[in-house]
Amino acid sequence: MKKEILYIGLLCGFLLGFSACGDFLEEHSQNMAYVKSVTDLDEILIGEGYWPSNVNMYLDTTYDDVITGWGQVTANMKNFFPYIHLMDDDVSEYLYGNGGGSSEKNYPRLKAAHVHHWQADPFLNAENVEIKDENWSAVWRRIAAMNSVIYQLGLVRKQGDNPQTCNRVEGEARFLRAQYYFFLANLYGRPYCKATAETDPCIPLKTSEDIYMDYFSRGTSSAVYGQMVEDLQRATVLLRGTEQTTKYRTNQTAAFILLSRVHLFMENYEAAIACADSALSNREYKLRDLNEYTGGSAVFVNSPEVVFTHSQNMMAILHGPVYARGKYASSFTSSDDLIRSFDGKDLRLKAFFMQRSALGDGYRCVKTRLIDEGVSDILAIRIPEAYLNKAEAQALLGLDAEALNTVNELRSKRFATENLSAITENGEALVNFIRDERRRELCYEGHRWFDLRRYAVNSVHPFEKEIRHVSYAYTEGSNEVYAAGTYVLKPYSQDMAAYILPIPKYAIEYNEGLLTNEIRPEREMIVE
Repeated sequence: MKKEILYIGLLCGFLLGFSACGDFLEEHSQNMAYVKSVTDLDEILIGEGYWPSNVNMYLDTTYDDVITGWGQVTANMKNFFPYIHLMDDDVSEYLYGNGGGSSEKNYPRLKAAHVHHWQADPFLNAENVEIKDENWSAVWRRIAAMNSVIYQLGLVRKQGDNPQTCNRVEGEARFLRAQYYFFLANLYGRPYCKATAETDPCIPLKTSEDIYMDYFSRGTSSAVYGQMVEDLQRATVLLRGTEQTTKYRTNQTAAFILLSRVHLFMENYEAAIACADSALSNREYKLRDLNEYTGGSAVFVNSPEVVFTHSQNMMAILHGPVYARGKYASSFTSSDDLIRSFDGKDLRLKAFFMQRSALGDGYRCVKTRLIDEGVSDILAIRIPEAYLNKAEAQALLGLDAEALNTVNELRSKRFATENLSAITENGEALVNFIRDERRRELCYEGHRWFDLRRYAVNSVHPFEKEIRHVSYAYTEGSNEVYAAGTYVLKPYSQDMAAYILPIPKYAIEYNEGLLTNEIRPEREMIVE
């Protein structure tokens, strides 16, 4: 029997866990038969749409498991793309000296070596053992579930179910579908390029609830982004007036911010500004004044800036402490390049980071922590993004004065008044400043890698850079750490394929050649 179109490697099941085409078709029809009301669809939305946020649902939180758990981090479907934090210029390897010689090959740094070094096959560990990329299939399962929810709502509405609840459920489902498409497109597809979007290969596009026998190929960037816009525009209407009972359920403001982001990526700058303004008009959310932050807790826990969050926080693992329970972890930390980008008087240095030791050996991110009340470091949406989307769009339109006012409103909450220096940049220099501000404010929240990709193809003010990741090692027979060499990612125009993750092999095989990947080069370490 031919495999479904949605088998891009995914089990396109309405519920998780189906392993064969026949099983899926059978279970799908049975579960649809159980849908009697919008309440049933709401329950499916919670279970199959939102990503689990409770840390205890996806990871044993003992430190022994954390530092040896990169296999879980990458392979467990409940972990949403943790490697998004490991490819850009904000990250560096970190090895612990003075006892770190007991480092083992299943520590995060060595498990994630190939993705951190942009290798041809990023899903191998340091011993060339495959780490299966289950995120691809897990996200498609959720998209399939949202397709079914949206379709079934059309039937439920005809039965006269509560229209307000129907609107809310459809709005949430459309938001989630767009959010998942956004991440898939920016991980597995080419960056959106205004000049070539009509022909650039992106990711498959599936919005129908139908189960039909066919295979998938990549849709174009224009088609995929167009679907995101359609879903989010609809969500902003359907979620109007909906009360948000928990930050783990999305709302209209979150939809406006994500739509503003999508328009920014598409260079629809007027629309990006309008959507950001709509989000900022909701006074329920506001910037947290870091002058009032005294430390001692994760700055984004219970913050008025957090509009919506689901999924887990992986920085607690990737930037975690390096010693506990008698073990030393080799992991990752903040790059010197990122830390140097902050003004020494910037209050975010204290609020966002913790120095690893009194020796001054690097900073780890502590924006949020591995606790049940935490905030995701990938799928969260915060109100500062609305300011930054708006400011960049204004600057790219040449509206320098307006852009300065927008970015200064954010910066006024990030510096003491006496330390807030005036911004004198204009034109391209102002665009660069706002993009740097975006890097500082949104670091380790799933933005930087995507931003570097889109900057490279921007038609107004393109920007690209070389990224260098130093690889460290222990001197044989000692605990001393030394730089073994450097892996280099060239600018996008010279190294395009390395900026695009390969669709998993199991997906390629299921689609019998209709899905193909860019050829990524092998990358040698440069010893200097």
